[in-house]
Amino acid sequence: SNAYGHGLTAFSQLASQLGVDGFCVDSVAEGKKLRSIGIKKPILVLGPTFAPFLKSAAENNLIITVSNWDLLKNLAKAKTRPAIHLKVDSGMHRQGFYNSELAEVARFIKKNKIDLIGVYTHFASAKDLNYPTYTENQFEEFQKSVKILGKFGFSKLKKHASATGGILVNPKYHLDMARIGIGLYG
Repeated sequence: SNAYGHGLTAFSQLASQLGVDGFCVDSVAEGKKLRSIGIKKPILVLGPTFAPFLKSAAENNLIITVSNWDLLKNLAKAKTRPAIHLKVDSGMHRQGFYNSELAEVARFIKKNKIDLIGVYTHFASAKDLNYPTYTENQFEEFQKSVKILGKFGFSKLKKHASATGGILVNPKYHLDMARIGIGLYG
């Protein structure tokens, strides 16, 4: 939120000039703010998006995170829909679908023609260099998630798992995208 205190608009304009590929924001309101100042690059909303904001997200070409059934069902009912990234819980135990649910989730997304373009997870302890096993286990669980979704035809999804900690630990965790957050502080 607010570019970790750096100032959402100032930081985003500078980062855009420096060649970042896209932005992650906390809310649809932040994504709309970036669009209002001319940011054209992809914007992924990481925080929860409630049903009344789905239309605004779509109209502003924002990609939203879907991490629960309530939002997924509301999205299926919406007339105007944004594209989504699916969040899977590979071991953080905070948000996301578990692998045991993914087949049902994938069938629902296909049936309702929801525009799934990405999938991600969040590492619980990647910054703990003394205990890399848990991060590796999460990465393996996430790879299983990707395979499950691939069986339902979702094989060209953008994949991401690393925030700052994961980026620093192992290059194999970088995948298609990396979410630098607290690392903005240097």
